[in-house]
Amino acid sequence: MIADFRVLTEFLQGHDEAEDFITEEDVQEQESRLGKPFPAALREYYKRFGRSQYITQHCNNQYEPMALDDIFVPDSEFFTTDKAFLVFYQCEESVIYCGIRFSDLTKEDPPVYLCAWNNPDWSLENESLTNFLVSKAFIQMGVEDRLPYWVIFDENMWGLSDYRSYWGLSDGAYEIRETSSLQAWRIFCKEDVILLFELAVGENEDDVLAVYLASFDRECIASLLNRTTQDRQLPDYRTNLGSSR
Repeated sequence: MIADFRVLTEFLQGHDEAEDFITEEDVQEQESRLGKPFPAALREYYKRFGRSQYITQHCNNQYEPMALDDIFVPDSEFFTTDKAFLVFYQCEESVIYCGIRFSDLTKEDPPVYLCAWNNPDWSLENESLTNFLVSKAFIQMGVEDRLPYWVIFDENMWGLSDYRSYWGLSDGAYEIRETSSLQAWRIFCKEDVILLFELAVGENEDDVLAVYLASFDRECIASLLNRTTQDRQLPDYRTNLGSSR
């Protein structure tokens, strides 16, 4: 297992079923279909997470992984100028695709590029395929109600620094730092809870549009809402824990 997948593996440990895993033979079959080798990081990702019920397709306007047998190489009708990419990720509602250059496929952890329907050129999305896959997985789990328990804070007077101070995130020890060229999220994982901050891109870096908490453990997420050592009260939120404020 590639070391950089460790935080995602540990978070999902014991939750995916045996049938959720993809075999080496499955991956090889798709490589043969496409006539292209998969980078080591992509092979490991699909074998471990490619059928995870928590990282799956049909997101609500979020980046999402394609099913293994839907990965494709652009044909002559694809809208991009450069067709030499292995396309494996998409944001379906916005017609955005993410891919890896053919020339980078032999790299263990290649960069990821992005294209959109209104721009025929590819642009760099992330220098690291592994970081891209891990970050997007946590964003999907935090935003898409994939986990049993969730909390949502809509935009309010609190900024990122307020939330980080309240939940003890100021030292950065719990952050899953996304290295995307577009810094739209800050991702943390503490006490088995995903804490996801949606940022106002291009604005003050402390401005937050929304905050999402998600967990498999009800008590863990409830404890973050009921801290008694602070002299401040959390803003109003929505939740499926049984009560909102």
